Amino acid sequence: MRTVALAARPPLGRPPWHAPVTRPGPVLFATLFTLDSIARAIIAPVIPLEALHLLGSARNVSVAVTVAGIDGVCMSLVLPTIIHRWRPRASYLLAIALLGIASLMMASQTLTGFGLGWMLRAMAAAGLLGLLNIYIAGFIEKRDLAKSEPLRTFFSATAWVGGPFLGIRLYEWSPILPFLVSIAAAIILFIYFRALNLQAPSPSLSGTSFTPLRNISRFFVQKRLVLAWVLNFGREMWWVTLFTYAPIYLVQAGKPNVEAGDLISSCTALLFVSLFLGWLGRRIGLRRFIAGAFIWVSAATFAVVWFSDDPDLVSHLLIVSAVGAVSLDSVCVVTFLRAVRGWERPQMTMVFSIYRDAAALIPPAIFALLLSFFPLPVVFLVNATFALFCGLLALKLPRGL
Repeated sequence: MRTVALAARPPLGRPPWHAPVTRPGPVLFATLFTLDSIARAIIAPVIPLEALHLLGSARNVSVAVTVAGIDGVCMSLVLPTIIHRWRPRASYLLAIALLGIASLMMASQTLTGFGLGWMLRAMAAAGLLGLLNIYIAGFIEKRDLAKSEPLRTFFSATAWVGGPFLGIRLYEWSPILPFLVSIAAAIILFIYFRALNLQAPSPSLSGTSFTPLRNISRFFVQKRLVLAWVLNFGREMWWVTLFTYAPIYLVQAGKPNVEAGDLISSCTALLFVSLFLGWLGRRIGLRRFIAGAFIWVSAATFAVVWFSDDPDLVSHLLIVSAVGAVSLDSVCVVTFLRAVRGWERPQMTMVFSIYRDAAALIPPAIFALLLSFFPLPVVFLVNATFALFCGLLALKLPRGL
């Protein structure tokens, strides 16, 4: 059932002015994603710096990121069961509540509170991403997905540009302020979504479709789904590296904290051109566009390693690399949304959504080991190598994508 209780449809004439943000469609889902992004973006540059302060080294931060990633993966695996019992709307509200509670705990300025809050944040982010994908898949036709995804990325640009810029300055003023703003954004999102009374089509109740291992097995025997998963894992891996290790790199290089926030804001500012990049991707073909974007990211990130002794140049090279990363953000999810079969969309969406948490789990675990023997630039070397691999792998996408 698809219901929206906030506004009734008029029998004749044009829809009311508020219809785009009160009825299912690209604008509504982009708005929900933006509010979610505000709650996460405002503390994005703060988390690695606070973790470095509490844990003492980049290696220990990598271990903490890995633990948070495990929680995110677990949330993605059990989310189908939660949806089965609570339905998508109640599950979405639960994930929003977890997001607010996570920021509250991280504001405690204690290692225990911060660690528990970080884990809850990973779980909330995994839940919100998976549930939003279910809503999008349930209400937007496949032929419109290539237009919907750039719109969602464009809308969230304000959050990911202004959030890190403001968050790091609030952190300089008072360490708890960015977390309080994050809590406020989560409360607004909770109230807004609850008022919408928007219910996505419920997953099938038949069989054992909510068994996590069976879902994973079913997902990874479908080559197109596996390909989509790896490509989205690759693009998310670059963002995890940027948000976690770039601030640590700059601080260890002697730069002030605000430069870390400014770098992230500069990279995410490119999200404002996501609509153009989405149009360009459709124009030249998503297969070639995605492959080219990964190769762009790889080349710029290899340059980061080469010039790692010059933090000013590294900052500029990361911005150059972000051009390719934002290009991937604009269209890469479409590789999954077009490949998944309608009847198993909820289950496969949950498995697909693990790519985000896996990117916050697997690379930091590897980095924790490497950082025991090598300096910090090794994380960018690994990232550049994997981006090149993804660029070559993207050539296996269907030509008519």
